Amino acid sequence: MAKKEKEDDEFRPTGTIAVLTIFVITLIAIWATIYWILVGRGGTL
Repeated sequence: MAKKEKEDDEFRPTGTIAVLTIFVITLIAIWATIYWILVGRGGTL
C-alpha cells in the first residue's frame, strides 16, 4: 500500500502540460498575427 501512495504523490500530468503548452502557443500566435495586421494597416498608435 505504501508504494501505491508514493506513486500517486509523484504523478506528473505530462499530457495536460503538453495540451496547455500547445494552447498557449496558439493564443500567442493568433494575437501576434492580429497585432501585425493592425500595425500594417496603421490601426495602433
